[in-house]
Amino acid sequence: MDTNDAFQIHLQKLPRQDERAIETIYTLGNGHFGVRASNPLQGKSSHYKGQPGMFVNGFYDLTELSYGENYSYYAQNSQTICQLPDPRYIIFELDGKRSDETPFDVKLVDKNLDMRTGVLLEIFDIKSPTNKQFRLTLQSFASHADKHVFVVKYSVSALNFTGALTVIKQANYIDQPIQNTGDDMRAAQPNMALDRTFIKSKIPTMLISTRKSQLALIVGQQALSDNPMQVAVIDDLPCHSKTFDLTQGLTQSFSFAYAVSYPHPLLQTTLVESEFAETTEKQLANKSFKDLLTASTAKVDQFWQNSDVDLQGDATLAQGIRFNLFHLYQAAGTDGQTSIAAKGLTGPGYEGHYFWDAEMFMLPFFIYTQPEMAKQLLIYRFNKLPQAQQRAREMAVQSGVMFPWRTINGEEASSYFPAGTAQVHINADIAYAVDTYVRVTGDMDFLTNYGYEMIVKTARFWLSYGHWATDSAHAGKFVIDDVTGPDEYTAMVNNNYYTNRMAQNNLSIAVKYSKLLQHNHPEKLVALDVTQDEIDHFDYAADEMYLPFDRTLKIKMQDDVSTSKPVWPIDTTPRNQFPLLLHFHPLTIYHYQVNKQADTVMTDFLFPKDQDAEQLQRDFSYYEAITVHDSSLSRAIFGILAHRLHRASDAYRYFMETVMMDLTNSQGNTADGVHAANMGSTWLSLIYGFAGLGLEKQTFNLSPELPEAWTSLRFRINFHGRNLEITITQSAVSVKLMAGRALKFYVHHQEVEVTKKSLVNVFLKTN
Repeated sequence: MDTNDAFQIHLQKLPRQDERAIETIYTLGNGHFGVRASNPLQGKSSHYKGQPGMFVNGFYDLTELSYGENYSYYAQNSQTICQLPDPRYIIFELDGKRSDETPFDVKLVDKNLDMRTGVLLEIFDIKSPTNKQFRLTLQSFASHADKHVFVVKYSVSALNFTGALTVIKQANYIDQPIQNTGDDMRAAQPNMALDRTFIKSKIPTMLISTRKSQLALIVGQQALSDNPMQVAVIDDLPCHSKTFDLTQGLTQSFSFAYAVSYPHPLLQTTLVESEFAETTEKQLANKSFKDLLTASTAKVDQFWQNSDVDLQGDATLAQGIRFNLFHLYQAAGTDGQTSIAAKGLTGPGYEGHYFWDAEMFMLPFFIYTQPEMAKQLLIYRFNKLPQAQQRAREMAVQSGVMFPWRTINGEEASSYFPAGTAQVHINADIAYAVDTYVRVTGDMDFLTNYGYEMIVKTARFWLSYGHWATDSAHAGKFVIDDVTGPDEYTAMVNNNYYTNRMAQNNLSIAVKYSKLLQHNHPEKLVALDVTQDEIDHFDYAADEMYLPFDRTLKIKMQDDVSTSKPVWPIDTTPRNQFPLLLHFHPLTIYHYQVNKQADTVMTDFLFPKDQDAEQLQRDFSYYEAITVHDSSLSRAIFGILAHRLHRASDAYRYFMETVMMDLTNSQGNTADGVHAANMGSTWLSLIYGFAGLGLEKQTFNLSPELPEAWTSLRFRINFHGRNLEITITQSAVSVKLMAGRALKFYVHHQEVEVTKKSLVNVFLKTN
């Protein structure tokens, strides 16, 4: 595979997929919006099997949740990302027949995503009801230079006729039906009614607004200078239209750009719409497809310079890794008002909600390679502190904040509290992410202005939510009852190990940064009413946090009673009954020892110094036997721990089960959107796992061990303002300082120093 092919996703080289999975794989996005790669003639037609549409990050509507017994402070509304008209949509007219009125036959010939440029190339063969055939080629991209812009170029050529073909570019639909995949609650999404009005301007401009969340956005359509079209009015709607005289063997091309505003309150529409339409028209006037592509490609190239992972020894695997990283880049909000949804911006799965996945599985990639993007993702959480404080008070927690389990607007949207709201560990997950960002970037301004407040307010939550035990089993210890850890097959337990250990860390870093800011920015502590007495309480609760341990089995217990439950008969459960959550009542599952995903062993991953190799081996073996990996978040964690235990074959097996998940649709639900957290886990597996990266003594350590099939692994990281290129082979580690001052770090815990004049080259011991 040559260098160029390493960045291509060819449809012909993928396993056979259904239409909707293909649409997901080839989705284009830029963090602000994502556009599924559907049949461009579909629109809202039910004659085709696809699910076309555009998803705008943070643009959602509310649907009232229905409960048979509606107890106090249940989440009252589901927040659902809106499925918007497909900007690729186009209407053809041949012999008086319009494709939106009488379906044309559309055959997909090929697709190819060039991840180097961000351009998607598609070829369709189309036959009209009068048996006239023509070829339609699309080139499209979501601009990374201007987050508002989506660009598409159409080329048409007659295959069996000569004559007129009329093109109409018109967004004449809004209430698009959403096709759900059976009874899978992870994909469920209510149908929502949106309102559409057209704004009087020089270009077709549409205002789309929600009815309950009262949000609005503006979409403008501009014909580019490649083959300009006049604005017309057809069916009382503004559009672009042109008739081409086609001749076999000749191709006619025309291009459009769509400008998509950021969501804003509907009440502000009159202040925004005219300005946005005017600005859009000016910015896109006299622009060509090539002009806009050149600007976007420069940004994509910059991304790859800092974020590429070059794996040699398995070309298919290398391609899959880049696919995952490219989709992460396409998914991440960059405005401080949005985050990364579980499905990115590729589909309606999980209703477009943000979870803990963003901080724990996806954010590390951005912290080390795109720190400015990472900062904006954390600022999103900072901006939602008021909602988190309100939620804490609703839950009778009198101090601190309580971040929601699943959300878009900062309010809780989970209707099933045992596996939702009870996952209070999200507070500590966010604090952990803040700490990681500060340790890796050294960004003290962020700590002072944003991070410290998040850490303190989440730490206060634990002192209010937990309590000091008086019973004989936990006497004198700080305990946290009635919570759910990451494993959603075990709910509402006392002293979930992961939750308690993460809370302990949250309290400890609150102490650490309080002491730091006492010297550097004491006014920050005053502003947040942080006293020495409170700092001492944080410190004492951290020291006395109860962490359950089974002294007979010598393992960390998932909770107070986890090892006393019967073990689920995994080996005798039919494969068609997995995932278990789709086939068994939750109480049936809760009755057993069975893990949906990594839970207790997540702490082994996050806090490697907590245990020696023998303890890690015991924890790993015990929990591996009862984990069914019904969550896409699970395998990567086990794979990284297998690497630390030098179980090379297990580490490689787990990695291979994650890296190609969406390209092969191995989970069977890629149609609803990519598994964005699993994509982040790919990077974790490579860098935290095979490269052995870990923070150590104010810097970092590398303890690499590559699979035998790989000849080299090259990647870049940013650390405290330095940009480093790291190359690992079977025999050596090479580190080059690309930018910044000299840096000391460790290789297999031995200190080395890299400068601009010296290349670090450490030879590894080989068997």
